[in-house]
Amino acid sequence: MTRVHPILLASLLIDSLGSGTAGPMVLLYFHRVADLPLAQVGLIASVAATTGLVIPLFAGSLADRFSPRALVVAGQLIQALGYILFLVARDPVPIFLAFVLSTAGLRVFWATFFSMLAGLPLVLSRERLFAMTGMTQAIGFGVGALIGGLLVAHGSMPLFQVALAFNVLSYLVAAVLLLQVPMALTVPAAQRQSGLRTLLRDRAFLGLIVVDIGFAICSDALMVGLPIAVKEGGIAHVAVLGPLLALNTLVIVTAQLFVADRLGGFSRVQALAAAGGLWCVWALAMAVLPVRSMIFSSFLLAVLVLVYCLAEMIHAPVAQALAADAAPVQHRGMYLAGFQYGFAIANVVVPGAFTALFALGHAVPWLALAGLAAATAGGVAVVGRFLPGAAVRPVRPVAA
Repeated sequence: MTRVHPILLASLLIDSLGSGTAGPMVLLYFHRVADLPLAQVGLIASVAATTGLVIPLFAGSLADRFSPRALVVAGQLIQALGYILFLVARDPVPIFLAFVLSTAGLRVFWATFFSMLAGLPLVLSRERLFAMTGMTQAIGFGVGALIGGLLVAHGSMPLFQVALAFNVLSYLVAAVLLLQVPMALTVPAAQRQSGLRTLLRDRAFLGLIVVDIGFAICSDALMVGLPIAVKEGGIAHVAVLGPLLALNTLVIVTAQLFVADRLGGFSRVQALAAAGGLWCVWALAMAVLPVRSMIFSSFLLAVLVLVYCLAEMIHAPVAQALAADAAPVQHRGMYLAGFQYGFAIANVVVPGAFTALFALGHAVPWLALAGLAAATAGGVAVVGRFLPGAAVRPVRPVAA
C-alpha cells in the first residue's frame, strides 16, 4: 500500500491548525493588549518580515550539512518561542523581537520543509506526496482560520491568549511528532556540504527559479486581486467574495489529490505549461468579465475560480516535485531553499504591483497577469530542455 506516514500528516495537521487559529488575531491582539495603533503593529510586522528574507539560504546550507528534518523541527521551535514572547510582550521593541522570531522560524520551516519531504522513503510519486501534505495543511489552516475568525468576532482578550498559547502547543507537539517520522538517509554525512556555489553555477535550475516566480505571482493573484476587483471594481456583489474564497479552499482540499493522480502521461514540464495556460485564460476572462448583471457575473466568477483552482492544483505539487528531482541529492537543501524565493518574491511583488496597475484600469492588472502566465508557460518549456531528464519525466508511484 502506498501512503504518506500518518505521523507526518498528524504533525502537519496540528501545526497548521494552530497557525490558522492564531493567524487572524495577531495584529488585533497587539492593538488591544499593547494599546498600539493597528498601522504601527502592521508596520512592525512588515519590517520584521523583511528581516527574514536572508534566512532561507542559511537554512538550506544547514539542511545540507546536517538534516532537513532537524531544520524543520528547529523552525517550529523558533516559532513557538516567538509566540511565547507574543504572550508577554507589551512594548514595541519586545513585540518587534517576537515578530522577528516567528518570521525567522517560519522562513526556516518553509526553506527546508520540501527538502525534508524529498528525503522521506519514496513509496509514492512526489506529486502525490506533495499533494497529500499540501491538502492536509490546507485542511488544518482552513479549520483553524474558521475558529480564529469566530474568536475574533467574539473579541475576548482571554480567548486571544488561549489561541496564542494553543499555537505554541501545536508547534511543540508537531515538532515531537516529526522526530518519529522515518527518514531515508541517501547522503553520507561526510558528503553533506553547502551547495550555494553549485546552485549559482546551475543555470538550468536558476532558470527554473525565475520561471516559478511567474507561476507564484499567478498563484498569489487570486487572494490579492479578487477582493480588489469585487470591492473596488464592482464586478460582482461584495457578498459573494467570502463564498468565492471559501470555494477556492474547498476545491483544493477535496480535489488536489484527484488532480495529482491524473497527471500521469504528461511530463512535468507539459503539466506546468498547462497550468500557465489555464492561468492565462483565467486572467484574460477576468479582464473582460461583464458587469451589467451582478448575478451573471457572480456565476462567471465562480466558474473562473474553478479554472484558477485547476491551475493551482497542477502547479503546486508538480513544481515542487520537479525542483526536488532536479536538485543534486547532496545539495538538495540549498537548491530547494533557493526555490522557495519564488514565493517570497511573489508575496512582496503582487500587492504593490496589482494595486498600482489597477489604478490604471480594471483590466490592466489582469491583462498583465495573462501576459506573464503565457510567458511563464513558454519559459518552462524552454528551461525544461536543460533540466535532468529524470526530473522532467513523470515519476510513477513505487510500491512500498
